Amino acid sequence: MVDKNVIASRIEAIEKHLIRLGAYIQLSRQEFLSDLNAQDIVEYNLFQIVNHLIDIIQHIVVDENMGFPESAYDGVELLHGKQIFSDKDCEVLKKMIGFRNIIGHDYVRVSKETVYNILIKGPDDISNILSAITRKFFQANSP
Repeated sequence: MVDKNVIASRIEAIEKHLIRLGAYIQLSRQEFLSDLNAQDIVEYNLFQIVNHLIDIIQHIVVDENMGFPESAYDGVELLHGKQIFSDKDCEVLKKMIGFRNIIGHDYVRVSKETVYNILIKGPDDISNILSAITRKFFQANSP
């Protein structure tokens, strides 16, 4: 059985990172691309958000006895197979994990244009994913 406190604490952390990103969403593309500090702050918060999402996914998979995924991608696929994530959520999560891996392992390749696009569009995707998780594990009528 999933420990809801573990999931809730990760969701709370994600929400704090989203608030931090909110200060930079108002920047124009050009302002963002010319502000190295904004780029670093946004990348860091996006990296942390994805780390927390991976933690949530791994926690659910293991606690629900779905197996032991070898990668973060496997965890996403397992939850997709259990219809916790839609096709779109699954695709978005895989892209997020790939982006996180680039930031964490090959930061030279990070496109600041891509970071800006994620800053503008990503919070909605993240909210949709969190909604899917809360619907499944926090609503009174969930099994």
